[in-house]
Order: sequence, then C-alpha cells, then structure tokens
Amino acid sequence: MKKKNSIGKIIFVMFLRSFFTVVLLLLVAMGSYGLTMKYYEVTADETGEKDMLDIVGDVTADEISRNIIYSVNPENSVVEGIVIEVLNTVTGNLDFITIPANTQFTIGSEVYKRMCAAGADVPQIMKMSLLNSYFSDNTSYEYGILMLEDYLGIDIGYYTAAESSVFNSWFDKDADTGLYTPSESLISEAAQYAGNNDMQGFIKLKYESLVSDLKVKSKLKYADTYAAVDPAYIYCHMISGKAELEDYLISVKKAKQQYETILSDDKHTTEQVNDVSIPSVGKNIKVLNGSGTEGIAAAAKSMLEKDGLTVVKIADNSEIIDNTIIYVAKEGMGRDLKHYFNGAEIEPGQMDEGIDILIIVGSADSGILTEQ
Repeated sequence: MKKKNSIGKIIFVMFLRSFFTVVLLLLVAMGSYGLTMKYYEVTADETGEKDMLDIVGDVTADEISRNIIYSVNPENSVVEGIVIEVLNTVTGNLDFITIPANTQFTIGSEVYKRMCAAGADVPQIMKMSLLNSYFSDNTSYEYGILMLEDYLGIDIGYYTAAESSVFNSWFDKDADTGLYTPSESLISEAAQYAGNNDMQGFIKLKYESLVSDLKVKSKLKYADTYAAVDPAYIYCHMISGKAELEDYLISVKKAKQQYETILSDDKHTTEQVNDVSIPSVGKNIKVLNGSGTEGIAAAAKSMLEKDGLTVVKIADNSEIIDNTIIYVAKEGMGRDLKHYFNGAEIEPGQMDEGIDILIIVGSADSGILTEQ
C-alpha cells in the first residue's frame, strides 16, 4: 500500500514540475515578445526617416541639373503646379517640363512595399496634387521624386518647393494648354544679375523663399551656366499624356523617351517658337524607312496609329540615314512627334500633295521594330 502511494506521489511531483516548466517558458516567451514590440515602437519613428533617405538616395550637383519644382498652396498644402527644370552644363540648354498637378498614377508594387516599410501611409493609386496629405514634413517632395522615377523609369536629381505666390511669379501658365513658361519678370531679373556678374547672388536671393534638398552651396555650381543661357533658347514642354475626366494620365513610354531626348539633346541653336504647337492629330503623315532595317516603316505606322495619328502612306527611302528627320509643311507642326524618336530633327520642307508631315526614320530608331 505504501509502495502504491510512493509511485502516485512521484507521478504527481513530476506533473507539477512539468506544468511549472511550461508556464515558466510561456512567461519568458511573452516577456520577450513584449520587450521586442516595445523596442520597435520606440525605434520606428527614429528609423523611419533613415529608411526613407536610404530609398531616395543622396543629393549632389550633377553635370545635368534635374530639379523638380513644386508650387505649394501655403493654406492647405495642396501641390498646385509641377515643373521639372533641366539645365545642361555641357550644352548650356535650359528646358522646363510641365507635369500637371492632377496627374494620377499607380505606385509600383516593389516601391510601394518599401515605402510602407519606411512608415509611409499612402494609397497605391494617388494624385501628385495630394502629396502633402500623404506624407509628413518635406519627405513628401522626396517621395514625389521616388514615385515619378519608378513610374517613368527616369532619374530626377533634387526638389525645390515654393509657395504658390512665389512659383506664380516665376512661371506663366497657358490657360489652354496648362504649359508653364518662365515669366518675363523672372527672365528680366535674372538678366540684371547676370549683367552684373552676380548670378550667384540671384540664386541666393531665390533660395531664401523656397525649400530644397540641394544645398545652396551646390546650387551655386550652376551659376555660370544659368548666366550664359539665352532666354530665346529656353524650351518648354508638356509631359506626354492626356487629360481624362478630372485627371491627367502620363503616357509612360513616350514620357520617358521625351525626357531622355531632352537630356541628350544637342545645343539649342534655334529659338523656340512661342506659337502654340500644331497638333499632329488629324494631319496626314507619310513614313519612309531610311534605317536599312526591314519593317521599320510599318512598325512606325503601327506605333503612331495606336495614338490616334493618321499615317496615309509608308515606303522605303532612297537612302539610309542615321537620325530620323521630320519634315513639316508648316512651322509649329511635328513637335509632338519628336519624342517618339531618338534625336529626331524637325525641318520645314515641300510636301507631296495631301501630305502634311513626312517622317524619314533613321537607323538610330531601328529599335522601334522590337518594341512593337
């Protein structure tokens, strides 16, 4: 009888030991989990900014200045205007690309995941005008760069943010097209400083009224190039795309090619015509294959017709040329065709009867065939 009691006691003791061991392990696990979560709560805010900076990257003064300028309403923080300023220190070219503030786009999945991991709370489909409602402080402008770079596959160097009143004193907006062009007052003021060999003073003056992630010391490296710009040779562009209801939708492929063409363009040697460009839609276009590669004229026809353009005839050119030439019947035509091609030039010329625009596709654009 005593033996049975001893065995029962041993079993009971072993059970208690096992029970308390399990309880102890659970308590340790729960404590560790709590401490870990507490640690991340404390450090999340501290690391969020670093994560964001790691995503966007460092800001430097490059050979080509690519500056996205935001117009911001100080009362509601809405972005009312966007212009990318491209200043090439090699060619001396100065271009401005208008991006409508109502541009809507979808953030790429990979970038969206990285942004969320960095603490950003933003919908995957968003409007540029609402940048400041999604992000805190000035990180919104850096995220704007990040999203546009990923969406368009381009490289933007840095940002500048100005109150709308300041921005509107720098740029005039065409009521019909929405295109921004440098104001006469801005050009006149810059010319005065340039005439006094004080373009650095002009830049410092403007920096007092804006926010930028490029330090003024780096911006001053562009002073000599700004001073040498001929206002008549400043080119202004609307980013490729179309208005749809209340939104503007960028044509990604065309916009990327347009941007890259601007960056790689030769020195501007002709004045940009101030008249509104004549749209190619509704015009009769003839395409000749001067590339030496079979099927290029047909591929170009298909590419243009997808965007609602009218190609009435294709044929082979009598000779092979390097770069595409766009011949137009009237000044102002063909400008909206240039971004389809690599380094295409526009020239006035005599057209066959019934033809408004003649495109001779050069060998530099033989890649059109593989892109179809």
